Amino acid sequence: MLFLNPWLLAGLAGVGIPIIIHLVRRQAAKPIEWGAMRFLFDTVAMRRRKMEWEDLLLMAARCLLLALIALALARPFVPPDSSVPWLFVLPAALVGVALLGASFVLAGKIRWILKFVAVALLLLAAGLVFLERSLNLKRFEASGRRDVALVIDASASMELSLDGRTVFSKAVEEAKQLVKEAPRGTAFLVVLGGPAPEAKTAAPLTHRADVLGVLDSLRPVGGTFRAHEALGMATLGLAEGSNASKEIIVFTDAQRGGWRFDSPNAWDGLGEAWQAMPAKPKLVLRDFGSPAGLRNVALASLETSRSVVGTDREVTLKATVENTGTAPVTPGPVVIEIDGNKVGEKPVGLLVAGQKETVEFRHRFAKEGPRIVAARMEARDDLAADDKAERVVNVRGKLPILLVDGNPAGSFFERASGYSALALAPSPDLRKGKGAGDSYLMDPEVVPAPELTDEDLDGRAVVVLADVPRLPERLASLLAGQVADGTGLLVIAGPRSEAAFFNNWKAADGPLLPLPIGHVAVDPAGISPSPATFLHESVALFKDEKNSDLSSAKVKQWRKTGEAAGGVQAAAYLNGDPFLAAKNYGNGRTMLATCAFDARSGNLPALRAFVPLLHELVTWTAGTGVELNVDPSWSPSVAIHGASGGLTASYYRNQEWRGSPTVVRVDPGIDFRWGNDKPMARLPNDRFSVEWRGQLVPPMSGEYVFSADVDDEIEIRLGDHAPLKADYGTEELGRMTLEGNAAVPFHAKYREDGGEAKIRLFWNPPGGEKQIIPGFVFRPEREEAGEPMRVLDPQGLVREARLKPSRRGRELAIGGPSVPGVYQVSADEDLNDALGFPEGSKLPVAVLRDSAESHFEPRNQDDLSLIRKHADLLLPASVEDILGVLQGKGFGREIWKLLAIAAFILFLLESVFARWVSRSRRMAEDVRVSFGDEAVWGRGLK
Repeated sequence: MLFLNPWLLAGLAGVGIPIIIHLVRRQAAKPIEWGAMRFLFDTVAMRRRKMEWEDLLLMAARCLLLALIALALARPFVPPDSSVPWLFVLPAALVGVALLGASFVLAGKIRWILKFVAVALLLLAAGLVFLERSLNLKRFEASGRRDVALVIDASASMELSLDGRTVFSKAVEEAKQLVKEAPRGTAFLVVLGGPAPEAKTAAPLTHRADVLGVLDSLRPVGGTFRAHEALGMATLGLAEGSNASKEIIVFTDAQRGGWRFDSPNAWDGLGEAWQAMPAKPKLVLRDFGSPAGLRNVALASLETSRSVVGTDREVTLKATVENTGTAPVTPGPVVIEIDGNKVGEKPVGLLVAGQKETVEFRHRFAKEGPRIVAARMEARDDLAADDKAERVVNVRGKLPILLVDGNPAGSFFERASGYSALALAPSPDLRKGKGAGDSYLMDPEVVPAPELTDEDLDGRAVVVLADVPRLPERLASLLAGQVADGTGLLVIAGPRSEAAFFNNWKAADGPLLPLPIGHVAVDPAGISPSPATFLHESVALFKDEKNSDLSSAKVKQWRKTGEAAGGVQAAAYLNGDPFLAAKNYGNGRTMLATCAFDARSGNLPALRAFVPLLHELVTWTAGTGVELNVDPSWSPSVAIHGASGGLTASYYRNQEWRGSPTVVRVDPGIDFRWGNDKPMARLPNDRFSVEWRGQLVPPMSGEYVFSADVDDEIEIRLGDHAPLKADYGTEELGRMTLEGNAAVPFHAKYREDGGEAKIRLFWNPPGGEKQIIPGFVFRPEREEAGEPMRVLDPQGLVREARLKPSRRGRELAIGGPSVPGVYQVSADEDLNDALGFPEGSKLPVAVLRDSAESHFEPRNQDDLSLIRKHADLLLPASVEDILGVLQGKGFGREIWKLLAIAAFILFLLESVFARWVSRSRRMAEDVRVSFGDEAVWGRGLK
């Protein structure tokens, strides 16, 4: 127990007033000797003890009353994490005061015993208060100048409306009051918290008008409050301050999400950073709490029924509405908009707490390209931020699919790919060797395996190898690189498929097949797939046997498989052998079917589920393309596939690779025939040089033969090997033994003197033919970010986006915090080329809202205990308490009201008791004293 006004404890001296009055009155009553009084002693002795008890109680009550008033004026409070229980300190002090006053009423030995006990209790209480001060109040010691980080939670839940104002606005107002009333010499740092915390001031500022201006400019960000990252940013900002004392004040609600309480190691790192500071900062958590009663209905999600959406058929748009509050709510209807135009509306009934309802809309997109789909509703609840959900649907006009037929002989339905081609696009034109037409999303083209060329693989979303025995080494290497860049691969392993080829088919990311294939197993009676094993997303649609007849399939021959090679089993037969397996490979996906999809292997193509099954397999394998819906993170970014290979190229306007390069970019490979033209506008026709750096990842082990067609000179270095040189014409550079899938540093320098210019780099892989070294075997050393593109964010503010290198290819990085909503990117030529969009297009990117922000899961005591392990945590209940911390007064649960109430009650009791004692003594019976026979006395007197 401590005191906000400790100097008013001097009022405890007033306890001596009734004692002094008692002593003075006792001294004023001088004894008068009267012989006749000896006859009264026997009768008065009976009342003496009663009067002593009355005086004792009156003295104790009056002393206690004055002590309670003095203590209440001193405003005692119990600080957080108090180490001394106030229920022990306060009674000890009050009992000591009462006994001290009572001791002056009594006489004899008992008086000194009471004095000793009273002094002991008072000293004990004072000692405990001093101990509390030394143990606890030192946390609040005023240290003059200090640096304070103000962390304002700007997450979606802070937009909750309470008493007509949002929690965020209350937090900003309290922060402004704190800045205005803080002690002189306090410097402030402002951090806006959200999915990507943002330091609004680079260092602590002492000019309060500047800090207030920053606070006035703050707006809610939305998304999740990443508190751990915000505290880290505040710590870095405080390190820039010049004052020794540091404090971090967090204005937030009770939301648990974003604090990383499930990652103690993360808090260990933060604690180490605080320990390394000259003075460990205090962490002040101004928690606005969570509402006791909440009316809130949220649009929890917005999904499409298919991952690949085309213009050929309707798609189902599913909006999930959830009551995340505590009270029943009937929201308004859900409205669906496409690119801002209303296309549907459906009502939602009464939702009780925790109830979910899914509202479905059927819609057919008329135009391909990215489309903004939004669901809205008028919920009229306490949190408006979650009454809207948005996502971008990339509508495809065509999904180009290449079916490589490993059994092209015979009639159309006797071929390995016949049933598959018609299942993807049931067009009679396919049987005539033509395309499927514009009315189908799936655009399959069947090519016999012996006739497959490099050009056939270009621009395919999915390549299906239907019972293909093997591929030429060159085509296998090329296809593996395309799969790593995002092309889907579906291998239908029929009886013709050569296990040796497919099991050894590897590239930079290892084996392409999810499982190695083995010998062909035969069962004349046939085995059936087991729907209970359809756990993978590609076949989850067929798990319910009521909706599928796959359980009636009879597969008479299939491939045995070995241990998984980085893939997972997607479905199995009733005997436990894998039916389907899947794998993510680089930016692409691969799928393995262990039986042929033709009449030789059973009745699978005759089932009604065969068509949707093949569509689901191809759709999953194709992936979603460029994912334009991203989860909230530090800053929005979109992975751009199809560009994972290449070398970092530096172009110089001289022949000696001197100075800063004119252009730095990633070239997909070394295959240029410029002739007499300039390599680019900023370079001359002649007398220039180029330098390529990166890594080469050979797809297999063995001896490689390198050659070049060059005009004028080229020099290549691979790891520690001797340099390979060539000039003027086509010549062999040298031979080198390389280990498969092992990256080797690559460095090439090209010089052009005059005349025509060209450089083409070839290799002969082990057992293969001469070819241009494919770009996917290269990895760039680095890539400079592209030119900035204009972006309009969900709040209507202008930002910048750039194409940057990433671990696999490039990414579109949008600057600034990740605010949930739709961003409109004005795509440049480079981005349009990467995505296949027309010039001048705007690319929408949706940052999805975190539905956890609508559920208000509060922090618990275990969470606070984790924080206390690393920081001196304070939990003030108001901005006045925070000011108490900064002013060295401290804060806690004040108990002066209890003392004031006790003093009032004691005053009433003392008044009643004193009046009763007074009346009792005035109205007491006269004591009749008998002196014997009055007659005798009378006669004697006469």
